[in-house]
Amino acid sequence: MLKILFLDIDGVLLPFPKKEDHDNDALFPQSTVQALQHLLKETGAELVLSSTWRVRPDFVHDIVVCLQEYGVGIQRFLDITDPNMHSERQWEIAKWLTDHQQPGSTIVWLALDDENLLDGDANQRFRKVFEGHVVQTKSDVGLTMEDAIRGLDLWNNQLRNVNDSP
Repeated sequence: MLKILFLDIDGVLLPFPKKEDHDNDALFPQSTVQALQHLLKETGAELVLSSTWRVRPDFVHDIVVCLQEYGVGIQRFLDITDPNMHSERQWEIAKWLTDHQQPGSTIVWLALDDENLLDGDANQRFRKVFEGHVVQTKSDVGLTMEDAIRGLDLWNNQLRNVNDSP
């Protein structure tokens, strides 16, 4: 079983405008990183970077370094979504899922994003695939512990569905 968290940066780890608890020397505020760390610890998932930051290797490196400085135990991202795709985030994630689906294997996943990945005409194409997999953050707040708990509920529902299937 592949366990994945698709991670956006702007509006998820990096709220805009900056949060009050954001140390100006740190790339991200501690509160958003703690919420991500909680999700990673509880799910055992690996990170796939779905943010537009993925197109700059130096940005990807900076993200990993910042997470490590906060004690998040990652050495690298498992992967990034296709850097050549810049259309709809939902489509980028759907392509990654399709490209990595193995016969007889299950991918348990969440998308952490401040963009709406469920509503609207552009998201109609993969809406059914994304239902029960999206934690939408508020751009000016970023990922919170409440979001992380909501994400864990979605995660556990997915695990129950996997375990209940024949």
